[in-house]
Amino acid sequence: LPGVASAGSNDMDVIVDGNTGAETRSVAVSLADLNLASASGIRRADYRLIRASKQVCGFVNGSVLPVTEDYRNCYGAAIDGARSDLDALAQRQG
Repeated sequence: LPGVASAGSNDMDVIVDGNTGAETRSVAVSLADLNLASASGIRRADYRLIRASKQVCGFVNGSVLPVTEDYRNCYGAAIDGARSDLDALAQRQG
């Protein structure tokens, strides 16, 4: 399934998965150093998840050439899943 991504959480890490074409990539994003009960902690966590979602979906060296529908679908699913896990972590911490 091209463009499929998901995220899963484990303790204070969020695992971001992205699938574009036949390739699947995953990256663990540690949030252990952040206070997820604060707005600034959530913003910093979200920034990390955005970067990880781009990374697993093929964003390299500042660009995806060309930007494909697979990339857009992968990134959208990856960031949505990661943010859902972030919300769950924040509720546990808050």
